[in-house]
Amino acid sequence: MGVSGFMKFIDNLSDREGKIFAFLIYPMWGLLVFEVVMRYGLDRPTIWSHELCGFIYGTHLVLGGAYALRYGAHVNVDILYNRFPLRTRAILDLVTWILFYILCAALIWKGGAIAWRSVSVLEHSDTVWGPPIWPIKLVVPLGTTLMALQGVTKTLRDIYTAMGREARKPSEGQMSP
Repeated sequence: MGVSGFMKFIDNLSDREGKIFAFLIYPMWGLLVFEVVMRYGLDRPTIWSHELCGFIYGTHLVLGGAYALRYGAHVNVDILYNRFPLRTRAILDLVTWILFYILCAALIWKGGAIAWRSVSVLEHSDTVWGPPIWPIKLVVPLGTTLMALQGVTKTLRDIYTAMGREARKPSEGQMSP
């Protein structure tokens, strides 16, 4: 598999997992509506709904990161950036990718260590409900790894662009699950 094959594989992986985990928003929405009805409509709040919504949202957020990176949906400061030519933007991106990879390495390293400790003791929440939280802690290094892989493809595209070659950029309007 060549460089373009690797990039296509990672792009497809990000597309698939992003579209799958985007649908976690629906059970979370349903749980929030259920909790509001139980709490304010029937005066019988649950002890588990809010915590489960936090778990679902965290999974949705972390595992959707690679998909968002693929389509440029992360927050940018575009006041000056968008005024530069494409090649200059690619060079600026190559400089800032260093920070991205440092952050990813730290999250994989420390998040992986925290997840490993959690799995090794089958950690549970300290709340009254007490669900297992080790699966949620595994999401951080997994999601960060997926995002770092997508970052590699974006870096390769920026290298091609900085060298004056045309690199296939994902269109901005494709970001829908």
